[in-house]
Amino acid sequence: MFSWSKDGRKKDPELFQNVTEGLRRLYRTKLFPLEDAYRFHEFHSPALEDADFDNKPMVLLVGQYSTGKTTFIRHLMEQDFPGMRIGPEPTTDSFIAVMHGEQEGVIPGNALVVDPKKPFRKLDAYGNAFLNRFMCAQMNNPVLESISIIDTPGILSGEKQRISRGQSLREFSQNSLSPSFLFLPHPFS
Repeated sequence: MFSWSKDGRKKDPELFQNVTEGLRRLYRTKLFPLEDAYRFHEFHSPALEDADFDNKPMVLLVGQYSTGKTTFIRHLMEQDFPGMRIGPEPTTDSFIAVMHGEQEGVIPGNALVVDPKKPFRKLDAYGNAFLNRFMCAQMNNPVLESISIIDTPGILSGEKQRISRGQSLREFSQNSLSPSFLFLPHPFS
């Protein structure tokens, strides 16, 4: 049988307390040294941090304005969240990370990128223009014990607005958060 070991003996499997701890240890011992040797972090993306392993999966809600993204979050959690605004015109003009927290409140984007316990440190590269439109709404809700939800500004139909917000959404989702699921609501007819 094929074996990776040099002397032909079977190596005892590593045991981990949970999947997250196993992934973290494998990344630190196997993948990170390879990334570091080839300077991957200088050319592509920063190294993964503990917060990237410890935080819950994120659901990123994307769609045109007034299609029910914020209303969907409110319905899912069965309560309002800090910073929420619902109306017939474009009301959500920021990215709002709705996350679990013991104390209810809003954390501005500038504070989020320096918090080592939050997975948003990489967003610092997008500067104050973006960080002024980013916040975290923390609340103690059972739904948020297993996921975090990102409420995004609605995509407008005009070409200039669509390109501008579309670029922000693309940067936010691809380069920084690696959301676990993408939900695209459609307008109700």
